[in-house]
Order: sequence, then C-alpha cells, then structure tokens
Amino acid sequence: MEQALAYVCCSAEESRVKVQKYCRKIYELGYVPICPRFVFSTFLEESDAEDMQGYGRMSHILLRRCRMVVVCGKEVTGTMNTEISMADRLHIICTTLDGLVQIKESK
Repeated sequence: MEQALAYVCCSAEESRVKVQKYCRKIYELGYVPICPRFVFSTFLEESDAEDMQGYGRMSHILLRRCRMVVVCGKEVTGTMNTEISMADRLHIICTTLDGLVQIKESK
C-alpha cells in the first residue's frame, strides 16, 4: 500500500526540534511528511527576497503533490494561511496534527 504524502504546514518561528517531532508523529501515523521549511531552510536565506519567492514556488509545487496538509503548532501565520488557502482551492484535505491523531485512533 502506498503511503500518502502529508504537507507539514508550520510557522517559521517553530524550533527545528519541534518541527522534527511533528514530522516524526506524522510518520508514525503512517504518512510521508513533506516539510518545505525543513528542506529549503538549509540553502535559502530568509532575508533574501528572491530566495523567499523561490521558497514559495517550490513549496506550492510540493503542496500540489500531497494528499493532505497538516497544520502544526499553536499559531497560524500569513504564510501558513496562504498554504491552507491554496490547499482549499486545490481540494486538498487540511487538518491539524491533533485531528490526524484522532482520525487514526478512531480506526
């Protein structure tokens, strides 16, 4: 059975350790976590406008390939709102990490 890709939507202010925990939990629930913030922050500069445009483009490419968006953390930023809105327009499921846990536990 093929595992579904789950786009990890989280704030840039979240610590790397916290994002790793989100990804680990999503993995343990049976999904493949895709976290652009994790991947792209290794080579893109947040202070560079061109890099941030590239970040947005590449993130949207990945989002389109995912079956769901998992919103992680307590706050929703403007960037996260953009990702959630795009998922909604593309009819991609949006849920929270807690919601995903509840869904898996009810099966």
